[in-house]
Amino acid sequence: MASNTGDIIAGFVVLGLFLLAIVLAVAAVKAAANRNRKPQAEGSDLKNRIKALEMRVEKLENE
Repeated sequence: MASNTGDIIAGFVVLGLFLLAIVLAVAAVKAAANRNRKPQAEGSDLKNRIKALEMRVEKLENE
């Protein structure tokens, strides 16, 4: 009876470790996706700023 209880506990421990590995893998993939997405957002922000500055320059030149 004791070995069966130990086997059940060991099974839950192995299952928990397996689930933990899956969760960590998903978190790593999401972190990598977010890291790759940020430079694109910064690039579009820079483009918008450049356009705004160009419009200001044109406005000042016309005055």
